[in-house]
Amino acid sequence: MAIQFKVLKDLEYKTIQHIRTDTSFARLHTLVNAARQVPTSAPNAELNLHLSFTLPTRLREDHGTTAVDRRFHIGCLAKRAWDGAIERLTCSVMIGTGTLLENKVARKFHFDFEPITNRNLSELKPTYHFQLCGELSEHHKSEGYVDDDIGHLLPRWSQPRIAAPPMSLTLLLNWLLIEFGSDPTIVNARKSSHWQALVRQAEATILKPYFQAAHEFFESHTNANKSFFSSHLYEDD
Repeated sequence: MAIQFKVLKDLEYKTIQHIRTDTSFARLHTLVNAARQVPTSAPNAELNLHLSFTLPTRLREDHGTTAVDRRFHIGCLAKRAWDGAIERLTCSVMIGTGTLLENKVARKFHFDFEPITNRNLSELKPTYHFQLCGELSEHHKSEGYVDDDIGHLLPRWSQPRIAAPPMSLTLLLNWLLIEFGSDPTIVNARKSSHWQALVRQAEATILKPYFQAAHEFFESHTNANKSFFSSHLYEDD
């Protein structure tokens, strides 16, 4: 990971503070309330942020024109390495079906960063990857979810892991606001100038180094006989 743990941590807390204070988010009451519940400080060696909220969403599968309030749970867990880098990073998403009185889970997935120096080398996986389902976190359990609520998603199936760009809480939330953002309140929030400035900062911090490294791999003559997928994404030399 080309960024330092402190840089990521400062960026994520800036996002939380933005949601708390930007008037463009004011009408997304549950998201603002979730941000206000996040502690303002954390241990220097870890990042453990969670937001549970509802969004008015309108999917093609929904009948009628009325938006459905669906439950969203997003989180960011990161560990600081001894040298100040990021040892591991996970950004997670869980989405309910829209039945607010029941813990019915429609989607659950996460984005991982697992450097080769911190994983079992006998099990090949992309350093940055997207993974379906996964186990419930302590936050999910505190929200009332139990293992049976995700059993239909086969949480013990850890594969396939899909190569994907790195993610952060800022990028994750912005992506969800775009995907599920047909409601005017969501559109106004994500298109506000202050939020867009924060997203651009996150993209420059998180995504730019990733794509620069990919570009440099293809430009280097020493990699002419190497597979980008094997050598760069899986680091399987």
